[in-house]
Amino acid sequence: MKKKDCFKLVIFDLDGTLTQERSIWEYIHKRLGKWCGFAEEYQNQFLAGKISYEEFCERDAQVWKGMRVEELLEIVKTVPFHPGVDELISFLKKRGLKLTMVSSGLSLLTNWVHQKYGFDYSISNDLLYEDGVLTGKVKIQVYYDQKAEWVERILKRFEVKPEEVIAIGDSKGDIDMFERVGFSIAFNSSCSDLDQIASVCTQSQNLVNIIHQIPL
Repeated sequence: MKKKDCFKLVIFDLDGTLTQERSIWEYIHKRLGKWCGFAEEYQNQFLAGKISYEEFCERDAQVWKGMRVEELLEIVKTVPFHPGVDELISFLKKRGLKLTMVSSGLSLLTNWVHQKYGFDYSISNDLLYEDGVLTGKVKIQVYYDQKAEWVERILKRFEVKPEEVIAIGDSKGDIDMFERVGFSIAFNSSCSDLDQIASVCTQSQNLVNIIHQIPL
């Protein structure tokens, strides 16, 4: 077990980890009535290997073409968080840990959470727009199963070692992130492979319970 007070930074997944919704993409579609018969089919095609991840994201973004960014942001701000998020963030900050996020979701949500909770760094995918209107295009920066490269960039940016980093996530997309840090927590995981490599697995409706799992 790592000595206490040696951790310097936390990397969070966002969708399904800090928020109760596992996908901000899906959440927006459902709020707009564009999931069944539209975006759900795109997801099924991607999972079946019929379209690439890039095409999957682009088709999703096309559904919102012509909407104003502000309209989508208002929906994003209604996404429910897990209880205990404030307490967990406060706990980590008081111990001097840097807070970062790597999400394959949308920067509309990530940027809002970043500002709301005072994160030090975050990265996700950008919906493109002109004059405040969505173009139906997306800039993919974080592939759902390729978070490791961003972990390496964060290590370099904050000059920390892998063993000084904690990762918290919930899905298959967090596996390579977990593999590159010193301590990892699978929170309400939907993936048995993630559970097998996590330092700790927690099933809970409250993020406060994570506090007792972190060796600080």
